[in-house]
Amino acid sequence: MTFSICVREETDDGPVFGVAVATDAPAVGALAPCISHDGVISTQSFVNVRLGRRGIELLPDLAVDDALSGLLTQDDHRELRQVHGIDFRGNAYAFSGDECDGWFGHEVHGDEGITVAGNMLANGETLSAAVEAYRESDGQVGERLVDALAAGKEAGGDKRGHTSAALKVKAPETTIYHDLRVDEHETPIAELRRVYESAREASEQFTEAKKSRIFD
Repeated sequence: MTFSICVREETDDGPVFGVAVATDAPAVGALAPCISHDGVISTQSFVNVRLGRRGIELLPDLAVDDALSGLLTQDDHRELRQVHGIDFRGNAYAFSGDECDGWFGHEVHGDEGITVAGNMLANGETLSAAVEAYRESDGQVGERLVDALAAGKEAGGDKRGHTSAALKVKAPETTIYHDLRVDEHETPIAELRRVYESAREASEQFTEAKKSRIFD
């Protein structure tokens, strides 16, 4: 009942990770997206929050595929799970259990630093549309991820509709528009874009001194 995209971008200051997710259930941002300076993971379908949180904890020492595949072997309900992500080394991984509902699947574009996955979707075009939109979009990672969600929704998205959406970015420099949630809304992806643009506009008013006090 969810689709999401995880990305890694290399910059002069270090890697930037990002994840965006939308679903037809409230508060997806509290469950699915997990992120740190070591990598990014989205856990979904019959969600197991431990896969994401513990997976992130393991990334300093393990590649994302080793971390997540190892955790899945300990999960008696792994065939209900869907999980994907990328680590700071550039490794990428995705898993979709055979008991996920509706149209489900994933794509791994490791050379581009992109993974995408979804379940209970209207069609498989949702994922390819999200990837293509991210590739073609200009701007910062967060903006491109919102574009990806919008394109996925336009291509079909969750077949039941959408109730919540979330965006997380982890970059060398933290800012207020890197951790945003729309927990319940009739048009959560459009609302996420509005919140993103509002937060970004507000952040542009911060002086460097103010930023240093806020994000110490």
